[in-house]
Amino acid sequence: MTENLYGRRRSVDVGGLALALHDGQSGHGWGGWEDADDGGTRYAEVLIDVRAHTENMVNVDQIQSHPSVVVEPEMRDRLVESLGTWNFEPHKLPEEQVVACSYILFEALFRIEGMEEAVGVTVNALESFLQHLRQMYRQANSYHNFHHALDVFQASYYFLYRAGMVPPVSIVLQPDSRTWKRDRDVTDGHLVSCLSEQDLFALLIAAIGHDVGHPGLSNAFMKNAKTPLAVVYDDKSVLEQMHYSLILHIMRHNGLALLLDRPCSGQALRKLLLGTVLATDMSVHAEFMANFQELVAGNDVGEHKRKVLVCQALIKCADISNPSRPHNVSKHWAAALESEWTGQLLLEQHLHLPTTVKPSDHPLGQAKGQVFFISTFAKPLFELVAQGIPELAEFAQQCRENLAIWIERSEQLTTGADEPSSPTSTATQTQRVEEFLSAFPPTLPDSFRVPEEPLSPLMSNPSPPSSQSSGSSHYQSCESGPPSPSASSFMPTPQSPSFPHARLDISTPSSQLLHSRPPSLVSVSSYSTQANDATAAVRAAYKASVRKKKSFHRTSWNPTGSGPPGRGYAFSQSFSLGDGPGLLTADSSPLSTHLSSPLTPNSPAVGSTNHRSSPLGASASCSQET
Repeated sequence: MTENLYGRRRSVDVGGLALALHDGQSGHGWGGWEDADDGGTRYAEVLIDVRAHTENMVNVDQIQSHPSVVVEPEMRDRLVESLGTWNFEPHKLPEEQVVACSYILFEALFRIEGMEEAVGVTVNALESFLQHLRQMYRQANSYHNFHHALDVFQASYYFLYRAGMVPPVSIVLQPDSRTWKRDRDVTDGHLVSCLSEQDLFALLIAAIGHDVGHPGLSNAFMKNAKTPLAVVYDDKSVLEQMHYSLILHIMRHNGLALLLDRPCSGQALRKLLLGTVLATDMSVHAEFMANFQELVAGNDVGEHKRKVLVCQALIKCADISNPSRPHNVSKHWAAALESEWTGQLLLEQHLHLPTTVKPSDHPLGQAKGQVFFISTFAKPLFELVAQGIPELAEFAQQCRENLAIWIERSEQLTTGADEPSSPTSTATQTQRVEEFLSAFPPTLPDSFRVPEEPLSPLMSNPSPPSSQSSGSSHYQSCESGPPSPSASSFMPTPQSPSFPHARLDISTPSSQLLHSRPPSLVSVSSYSTQANDATAAVRAAYKASVRKKKSFHRTSWNPTGSGPPGRGYAFSQSFSLGDGPGLLTADSSPLSTHLSSPLTPNSPAVGSTNHRSSPLGASASCSQET
């Protein structure tokens, strides 16, 4: 699926640019742009910008230590009971109980016999991960927030429970020594039985993290606004690739790197996570339906693809499970999504972009929208998946019942005399547009982003821009100093709204900040300096009139006089976007550093052989080629 979705990986051969600085006659690598593009070093700069903001947001986002996930016994009992029902309503829970619910579900999962040994960590190790993950969800979103994440998590778990793959949530009320083992006489022979304990863990990690960092804007907006993320991911499943990469980054930040890096099993976990999260992009819905139909028909698709398709089926059904919930629960989520779309529409109008969503402020429009969505997507999906996982048939039936209710409602409103809602005031529209300033900066066009400001002197003294830089930066964080700590740390001004959901506080004393992070993580100021230096080097090399020519081989340039006769030496510095596209190869010096993804840390570089520790905790390599 990955190859079909992404096609050719984008790359930036900055080695050719570096050679141009040393010798104007050398270096003609591809810079990731077409000859006709008026972008110069834009792709390389955007990649640096995205990485800087990601490091800033993830690594500095935990100024205070996380409180333990603890609730009173009576409240815990009520949460467990609620989690075990299909009319679960996470949007009615306060924040601390939402986190507690996510932890309870993992507690139930880890009651499976052999789960801890298969995964390699205890359930207690997930506590800080869940707390950090919750902070990374944007609370200002009316739909794509942590309540939605828990809703998808609970739905995924409930589907697995109905299929006999996991114990009931109520098992957590039993003594800790009580474990559960699935009845293979019941599950064997079903599609879902192919999932191992590690696969179940990966699916549920994907469920709780599948929308982390979501700005409340769609992929279509990312593409039309030419946001940094859209540039980095080449307009392909932009948000979903960001979600996947952030999941890995947060896992590593919270001591779960071992799960991702173990030989064989680590790679399998990452691949399953990637395939599962990417399936939540509705633009690939038709492709999934065709692939799952092939699986249901009994065709041999291979063990890995079978697992991926089953996990995709479950998370897709969970992601759009609202129409399969009882109607009173379902209509809340319909209204929440309409509200989020309204905010995007206002921003698109503010930025003079094509409108890609059509929210309605009238009940008739909302009813017709639900009729369309259920009949076009939700009902066909559940009906198809139920052919492979029969236990999901009851949810397909609930979709049909809700569809009938919305059709009846639509007919009533068509013949009724309901007055349309009053238009939203200009002040309210302005406030809703400004609320997007709290979104992750790379998901916003540069014209709308909060002006970049240097970090507090209490944290660091930003280095001045390199004298080699020329021209103004398309992305100010690449030139004017350290990147802003995600826009959520933006200090409100009289012209901007106050953000009660802001995560970062750059005025926090440095001593408190340094004690809140693992010592292995580089400081933001240190990373920012390297980002500035990298940007300056890219620009200076480009200014040296490097030919913008696509090379047949990425390492087609060969420095003269280096190494034994007949051999050329290629040294690469790579920013790899996890298991997705977008490898930036920056060949800069005889021993350069392998930097990890702007979103996924510590991604191994392609073709590397020898590794050394870098200032960023990544690896350095030197590859010799014939």
